[in-house]
Amino acid sequence: MSVTRQFEATAGDTVEVSGRRVGDGGRTGEILEVLGTEEHPHYRVRWSDGHETVLYPGEGTTFKHRRPKAMPVAEALVTVLRDAGVGFELLRHRRTTSAAGEAAVLGVMPQTVAKTLVLRDETDRFVRAVLPATSRLDVGKLAEAIGAKAALVGEADLVDAYPEFELGAVPPFGGPAGDRVVVDRRLAEVDHVVLEAGVHDTSVRIRTEDMLTVADAELADIAQD
Repeated sequence: MSVTRQFEATAGDTVEVSGRRVGDGGRTGEILEVLGTEEHPHYRVRWSDGHETVLYPGEGTTFKHRRPKAMPVAEALVTVLRDAGVGFELLRHRRTTSAAGEAAVLGVMPQTVAKTLVLRDETDRFVRAVLPATSRLDVGKLAEAIGAKAALVGEADLVDAYPEFELGAVPPFGGPAGDRVVVDRRLAEVDHVVLEAGVHDTSVRIRTEDMLTVADAELADIAQD
């Protein structure tokens, strides 16, 4: 990832604003939209706490641009699925920033949309926890399922670990090898699932059984009751 203090940035880039007081760690967020003019740009940003604001960059603002991709993310996942010999649909849509928003723009039931959260366990291995858009992760249940405690990965680490994907759009499969994938049992109750194709404006619709196979995933009860 390249870092620059110039004010040119695009949607999907990461922005960091340093703290103004001693001990203030500052804020990190994802640029959702570029506003204003080329001479005087400002940005709609979703911060790590989930809030969205309009940022007018100033001193202490740093943009981190994504590394160039060898191919568009959606095409990379298409290659993975074709190599696996499974059927799927590629769904292009208006850019969304949450699984619930993805379900709304596609007109599908939220419980059929899979969202992926990334955690790191005690052995420093990444774990992709896959749940319905309507569910919240139960970290205690996940720890029991994998036999180790795990904590959610911060946005800066996500960007470094998954440069192939947009921030917040990591799918259950593709990207770096070696991740453990745990899928909530509730998703096994539906025949097909919809998931982001590594970007916020394209989704994949795939048989749930095929998703489990391609991701080499295990099923467990990991959602809050």
